Amino acid sequence: MNREEDVERKLNSIKEYTRERNAEGALITSVENFSWITSGARSYVALSDENGIASVFVTKDKSYVISQNPETERLKREELPKNFFVVEYPWFAKLDDVISQIEDGNKILYEEDPKFNNFLLRTRTRLSSYEQEKYAQVGEKAARALEKGMRSLTPKMTEIQAKAKIEGELSKKGLDVLLVLVFGEESRLLYRHNLPRNAEIRDKCLASVCVKMYGLVISATRAIEFKRDGEYENQHRVNAQIDAEIINASFEKSSMSQIFFAIEKSYESYGYPEEWKLHHQGGVTGYRTREFVAIPHFPFGTEKGMAFAWNPTITGTKSEDTYVRTEKEMKLLSVNNRGNWPYLKFEINGKKYKRPDILIL
Repeated sequence: MNREEDVERKLNSIKEYTRERNAEGALITSVENFSWITSGARSYVALSDENGIASVFVTKDKSYVISQNPETERLKREELPKNFFVVEYPWFAKLDDVISQIEDGNKILYEEDPKFNNFLLRTRTRLSSYEQEKYAQVGEKAARALEKGMRSLTPKMTEIQAKAKIEGELSKKGLDVLLVLVFGEESRLLYRHNLPRNAEIRDKCLASVCVKMYGLVISATRAIEFKRDGEYENQHRVNAQIDAEIINASFEKSSMSQIFFAIEKSYESYGYPEEWKLHHQGGVTGYRTREFVAIPHFPFGTEKGMAFAWNPTITGTKSEDTYVRTEKEMKLLSVNNRGNWPYLKFEINGKKYKRPDILIL
């Protein structure tokens, strides 16, 4: 499957849905859904944008990208597949006026419509073979850059300096950096989300990143150590074991509520029954950092083609990577197969999982 075929598949699903709703068309303005329906195009300028400078409008028989005039040429040259008619309008004009010129019907579906929004979520989270292939490319770039950044750190660096090193490596790969958290010796015991401070790393460091390319978001965490600490290393191994069990549950279970029951059971079985309550455990990912965060008793059904980014933590340690569920396995996406980062290996119900170990520097 190539990109145009992937986009055509998505456009057909939108057209079928609009017919079922007796609508004249559907408008997509959010950056995540724009990236999804174009299979990788960026409608944002600032990473903080929720709605982009271009929208996709799908009618019964045509598909349009409607772009503000400062961005049209870049979108056509750099971003868009060939599935769309491109319509340009002045940046100071109203999008609704442009829509009315294309389709004068009064029944148009907007993302604010709860049913349409739910349809987009369910469809967006089932990744095609094309999307999974692209996702693996993003994951490899992210893992390689994160690990290179981690290897460049020293105990005397501050968390802010460490963030700059890691963020620089990620940016060199062309990745849009959404988040870099750095946990030094002190902050790893204080905060679940440590915004980097002007504090020295000292003997240990964890770093968590969220980056995106082609609209697809990779989450990953790596840990390093400058001075051996057996207690820390043992706890990391337990944390990684819990992570492996959650990943395996994501393959075996058919709903988020079943997976979350496995999460609680894993923490309890290793003597940490309360730790899951201190930080969210992750959830389904893809075109958003988390399409949603898993909570207890959440009946959302899971299936092949869904991507997961779990991040179980025990105070002071964390394990996190991005996986996609295939027919046969949970495929690790955020991995540098050409690197030599140390890994722990686990076998659960006949399935083998490797989780990043602590790198000793």
